[in-house]
Amino acid sequence: MDEVTVVSPQETSSEQMMARLYFASFWTIVFTGAVRKWIFPGVSIFYLLQDVPIGIAYLYALWTGLYVRGYLFIGIAIVSFLLSMQGLVQMIVSGLSPVVALVGVHNYLFYLPILVIFPACLIPKYREKFIWWNLMLSIPMCVLAIAQAESPKNAWVNRTSEGDAFGLPGVDIARVVGTFNFTVFYGIWVAMAVALCIGEWLLPQERRAVRKTWLLALCTFAANICHLVSGSRSAIALAGVAILGGFVAAIVLGSSRAVLAIGGICLLLPLGAAATYVISPTEYNTVMDRFSGESGKADIKARISAGVLGWVVEPEFSLVGAGIGMGVDASHVGNTDTYNFTYTLSETDTIRTVMELGTPVGMIYMLARTTLLLGMVILSFSIARSGSAPHVIPLSFFLFAQAYQGDLTRAATMTASQVMVGYAFILSAYYYPDHTTSLELPAGDSLTRSV
Repeated sequence: MDEVTVVSPQETSSEQMMARLYFASFWTIVFTGAVRKWIFPGVSIFYLLQDVPIGIAYLYALWTGLYVRGYLFIGIAIVSFLLSMQGLVQMIVSGLSPVVALVGVHNYLFYLPILVIFPACLIPKYREKFIWWNLMLSIPMCVLAIAQAESPKNAWVNRTSEGDAFGLPGVDIARVVGTFNFTVFYGIWVAMAVALCIGEWLLPQERRAVRKTWLLALCTFAANICHLVSGSRSAIALAGVAILGGFVAAIVLGSSRAVLAIGGICLLLPLGAAATYVISPTEYNTVMDRFSGESGKADIKARISAGVLGWVVEPEFSLVGAGIGMGVDASHVGNTDTYNFTYTLSETDTIRTVMELGTPVGMIYMLARTTLLLGMVILSFSIARSGSAPHVIPLSFFLFAQAYQGDLTRAATMTASQVMVGYAFILSAYYYPDHTTSLELPAGDSLTRSV
């Protein structure tokens, strides 16, 4: 591989092409929902639209050899082999449908190679572009979110690929989803935008991707309005976890300026909450009740309890399991009871995973998944403490919350894809630190660092 320096990179054409595919994957993820609900409603094939640039990136990486070798690559290969073999056993022993198994293998494994493909090309200038475009996107997304919050469920702006919008319990108000097709997918993007905003405030002005303070403040306010008007507890909670990560990052950096910056963001939140009340008082009151009402608090407690250790204690022992992909909605397209397959197992992703894969394989997979998530948090602290990319700490916090407590396999096309794109950003900050001079670290050599 040609030498690519960190500050003044002279990238090879293959690295430039891979960076383009990274951004193509990101934009396709953001707008797949818009295509499905506003341009081609009811056309199921667009469910896999984001897989096109991702799949091309995989083929291109194989052709050029542009991917990261290391322990992470070996781990992905082992998990992929283990889950594929378990799916084959389930087809032979329990008669699992090959279609269901194929969809399951796709949702569990297809997005994992993102972790070794895209970090190979995301030098600092591309990370800056990723931050810039995410933050700029928050402004029009905020306008769309407000329009959705103020419109009835059956309005065109609120439609989903299945018809009218999903509503809040007990009221005729749509859940805001932006360009996405469901609140969970939207919530991941919102939390990522909030995390990147916080990372910008943690940097001195001359090192930011968005150097104009007024513009960064506008993007920060817009990103927070996006989750506050969403009507989604998960979106608000994920953004809150990202803000918590920002506080921790400020403390880790030991910078009073950074602490003051995060404190300033927290002062913006009451203004955002007030704006949310002005935009939709009914939605504001409903969401507040879902957080603070007795039934809401009980539901949150049950979800957290199930998500933390439910996968260890709840699934009954099974060598074979229910079948990889049995809890994936896409496995049952055309069946009138599509959504019931998930709930027959468990709505909690980690519990359902062990039920699908069987106890031995499911436990191994969950231990590997948890190790990866914790490892990313630890790695993000190391990166930030070295003086590079403080964005990684709030990113790792919310990604851990989503990938451990939230969905990662049931709707992987929009959940796992975004989670892996976020982790690719973190890994690239490890391979290509943005504080290093060109004499210290050739980027080509940095790809031999083991993760």
